[in-house]
Amino acid sequence: MWFLTDKGMVKYNGHTFKTFTTKEGLPNNDVWEAFTTPDEKIWYLSKASKLGYIKNDTIVSFPNEIENEIINPLFTSQIKNKIYPTGPKKTFQLKEGKWRSIVINNLGNKLGDKTKIHHPIVAYLNTNSSQDSINVINKNHKIIANYYGEKITEAVKVRSQITDSLFFWISETKYSVLNLNTLKLKQFNFKDQVGLANIKYARVNLVNNELQISGEGFVGYLDETLNVKNPYYFPLELNAHFGFIDKTETIWLSTFNNGIYKLPNIKRKIKYVFSKEKIQSFDIIDESLIIGIYNKGFYKYNKDIKNFERFLKDENYIFGASEIEDLDRNYFFSTKKMLYFSKERKTSIDITATGFIAKKLVYSNNTLYGNYSFGVNAIHPKTHKTQKEYTQKGCNDILEFNNRLLVATTNGLKEIKNNSVIAINFKSTTFYKSILSIKKISTSKILLNTDGYGAYISDLQTIEQLKGSEFLSVQDAFLKKNTIWLATNSGVLKFSKENKKYQLKKVYNKYDGLPTNNINTIYVNDKELIVGTNNGIAILPKEQKTKSPLLDVYIKKATFNTQTITKQRSNYKYQKNSTTNFTISTINFSDDYSNFAYSYKLEPIQKEWIDSKTRSFNFNSLKPNNYTLAIKSGAIEKRLNFTIQPLFWQTFWFKLLLVSVLVFILVFATLFINKKIQVTKSQKVIKERELAQLQLKALRSQMNPHFVFNSLAAIQYYINENDFKASEIYLVKFSKLIRQFFEFSKENETTLDVEIALLENYLDIEKLRFKEKLDYKITIDPNLNTKGTKIPTMLLQPIVENAVNHGIFNKMGNGLIIINFTYKTDSTFYAQIMDDGVGILNTEKKSSTRIKSSNVLKDRIHYLNQSEFWNIFYTAEEMHPKLDDKGNKSIFKITRIS
Repeated sequence: MWFLTDKGMVKYNGHTFKTFTTKEGLPNNDVWEAFTTPDEKIWYLSKASKLGYIKNDTIVSFPNEIENEIINPLFTSQIKNKIYPTGPKKTFQLKEGKWRSIVINNLGNKLGDKTKIHHPIVAYLNTNSSQDSINVINKNHKIIANYYGEKITEAVKVRSQITDSLFFWISETKYSVLNLNTLKLKQFNFKDQVGLANIKYARVNLVNNELQISGEGFVGYLDETLNVKNPYYFPLELNAHFGFIDKTETIWLSTFNNGIYKLPNIKRKIKYVFSKEKIQSFDIIDESLIIGIYNKGFYKYNKDIKNFERFLKDENYIFGASEIEDLDRNYFFSTKKMLYFSKERKTSIDITATGFIAKKLVYSNNTLYGNYSFGVNAIHPKTHKTQKEYTQKGCNDILEFNNRLLVATTNGLKEIKNNSVIAINFKSTTFYKSILSIKKISTSKILLNTDGYGAYISDLQTIEQLKGSEFLSVQDAFLKKNTIWLATNSGVLKFSKENKKYQLKKVYNKYDGLPTNNINTIYVNDKELIVGTNNGIAILPKEQKTKSPLLDVYIKKATFNTQTITKQRSNYKYQKNSTTNFTISTINFSDDYSNFAYSYKLEPIQKEWIDSKTRSFNFNSLKPNNYTLAIKSGAIEKRLNFTIQPLFWQTFWFKLLLVSVLVFILVFATLFINKKIQVTKSQKVIKERELAQLQLKALRSQMNPHFVFNSLAAIQYYINENDFKASEIYLVKFSKLIRQFFEFSKENETTLDVEIALLENYLDIEKLRFKEKLDYKITIDPNLNTKGTKIPTMLLQPIVENAVNHGIFNKMGNGLIIINFTYKTDSTFYAQIMDDGVGILNTEKKSSTRIKSSNVLKDRIHYLNQSEFWNIFYTAEEMHPKLDDKGNKSIFKITRIS
């Protein structure tokens, strides 16, 4: 909220004032008009050679293009973000940092003066006061409309273009409006609009996209037809000359000599009566509210006109009134007298003559009982004389409840019983608190209102605190249906019954329009809440709908160390042990400003909102990152983004480069070590391969004498037997086999068909040696390509040789050797060698040669598998373990790897 004075401009945010004067940069202190534009600038107008605006508490001024020439902006116009200060003969426009004038030509008495208009079609308004005429001129300098005899220009005090389509003339008696789009002119008399014939200082303002009109005595809105709606009339004693309605419907009134007055919207809906009068009692008599006012008497409330009418004059201390339905009487009490009314007449009783005092009366067992400060009097209902006195100090109230006479005292709840005042004891508790009043809640429960300890609900057996009223002085209560209203020293508390329990629903205090928080008494009807205080009565709507006085929440100040954080400057280099400070402020026109609360969080380090009432907070040693400070209160939320930039060694690219270098070094070292390992391993493999080849050759060399010895022994046998033919055939086959053997000795591997031919030749020789005792059979899987399938040279021959020499040779009868070749895959096949000889165990018992040859075979297979060219799997077992001729079965699974 901005206030314009002859001592400068004042900004008010609801709790602090900030004054701008020439010291802060204003061209002079006498500022008499200002405009707020949508771009959040406050343009100030005064009689000066420089004009400008205030934004973010900074004053910006622009000079007149003619040095030191005074701008006299009497008729300034505002179109959106642009301001056009207008004097009697010049309209100024801000261009290139200077106010440049549009000169109004003096066309003489015939045409009068010319006013610049900012509109797509209309360029000027030509006003001639002497002829009472206005011409509307377009951009081609042609008259497109004219008006005569409307007295528009008569005593005009203010004229300006208020929007892009409306132009106003305002005098003390009327206002006129020209719609620049339709070229229709309307005139309105203040007498017809607001009932005031003359209004000084009247003007129209565009506020929150609505037109407000104000002057001495009233403020209101202009509706769509430009008539005044909902005018508010200023209290005469304030002598206010201008009013302003803000977003919360609060009205601000300005005066020439008595400052500013604020009238919150909520208080405009409240009626205040008997200001500065002490209200002592509220009582219901004949279903009407009767109030007692100190030194004035009793008044009756007329709910139709919402006013109080004098009922009884009594210039004494007022106690209150009591309605005794059984006697059809209404009693009214003060310190000097008692009045009562019946159907027949009104009677006044001199208290000094009757000898009794009463603050309140109840009727029980054909007797009136009246309480006073030092006890209870039993009073004869006809003579009104005291029949018996019951002494009790601090007697505050009395109530007849279920044929029991209850007395509220400063020392707990008591009752009159058996002609005595006795204390009422509750189960499992003692209750000696000071009770100010008693109210009946239902046929079984009462409400006890204490001095400083809140309210309690009791059925006279048990007692329970009314939660929410703790430690309050409850001076009165009003009960209606399932609602309890308490008049306390902290305002009015409303309780509603839910699930058989009373729950606190609302607290009314001075911020809701009450004259004070210290409430003496209370009354509630269907629509109104009426409270009595030591400073008069307030009549409030029972269900108030109010607008929040909180208009804005914003980050007033943000700093990183000593550097200010703004939207324009939000990047800062990381500093060790830094401090980031924030100060929160509001535009809050609540009277209870100290109760303001909000929530904040600093993302990304805080995920949840933090509730706070503290206006300043800080963060220490924030790491490099992008941060967003968010604050919110209700529906208002603001955010401020800022960045703490990392130092070069904290940047992602530096870290990436460092990691890359480390990775490179690690990879290089790993590759170097692996290369050395591979070289060592390759050398080892090459040596092992060479060794394996040498081993294979040595093994073949080891096996060759074996075979030669056996064959020569067979030839020798035939020669000794003089079987030269057989020895000749044997010798031919032997020489052929020897030739094959020597050829194979040069190679590490051969094709399967060559290997099979070698086996056949060998078995033919052995068959000749054994004559009819040996036979053999070789079967080949038709899917097996013997010419394309490789096999290590003479891998099977030693096993076949063992079958002949150790299996069949030791057998008593004829022997059979079976060799099967089976296809598995293109690179894998099975070779199975079976004999029906004496078996493995018997052979090993009789000969160590079999064991040696088996070990040689295992060694050869081991080196072949190590060569990385072969994968050979070998097993051997007896075929018939339970028979004498157990037989042997050897199985090879041979895979060529490469």
